[in-house]
Amino acid sequence: MFSRKTIIEIVNALNFQTHDEVERFGIIFNLETTISGLYVKQKETSIVKYLISNPEAVGPNGSKMVIEVIEYALKNHKGFDSFLESHPELVHTLDKDGFELTENGLRRNLPAEFPIVEQEDQLIYLLDKFGFATAKGHYEQAVAAHARGEWAAANAQLRTFVEDFFNKTQTIVCPGQYSTSNERKNALANAGFFIKDYNEYLFNGKGFVEGFWKRLHPEGSHPGLSEKSDSTFRLHLVILVIHHFLMRLELNYGKA
Repeated sequence: MFSRKTIIEIVNALNFQTHDEVERFGIIFNLETTISGLYVKQKETSIVKYLISNPEAVGPNGSKMVIEVIEYALKNHKGFDSFLESHPELVHTLDKDGFELTENGLRRNLPAEFPIVEQEDQLIYLLDKFGFATAKGHYEQAVAAHARGEWAAANAQLRTFVEDFFNKTQTIVCPGQYSTSNERKNALANAGFFIKDYNEYLFNGKGFVEGFWKRLHPEGSHPGLSEKSDSTFRLHLVILVIHHFLMRLELNYGKA
């Protein structure tokens, strides 16, 4: 997942100053018997060697240990400069490995050659503009889970994000009391938000939105399919589709 250079920079970013800090880290990550050396730098080297030799090691929160180490470094960062400003080499090496480091955590890079990157930026902007804080939270959790390789968790958060987005959109487009998410999508279709001529919603399970929703809820196992590939496809699909409907929402119901 990460190059040796990146792992070295990750451990450097822990910025250990005392033996006590190293020991506390070892206790949290269950590495007391693994960390060795008389000096802090020697102990850091032993951590680097362990992470390189054990790429599938799991951290205390159940994710890959190396990712949890990054999150630990972010959480415990001290100084006037931001974490990213303090560790530009780590940001650079992660980028080469296909990851983006932000002040909130790690995420996989989206393919730069696709317009999806720009669409995602606008998606976040519009979620904030319309006050869709809960939906945005689910989206950010999906992105974080995807970066950690937790495909099932990412998929679940994407489904919840989409559901909450359509629910909140209904309250703007056609306010009213509805007991289920399906009734709210029906209301959006009846109000004309979903365009019938584009086959976006047909009330029979065969419209685009209906098919999109089903694609986010496949049933049963699917041997031979890559979980990473499927989860990445879902993430990109959700960005494209929800961005499209957010643009429509802004065009017709945008706030000044």
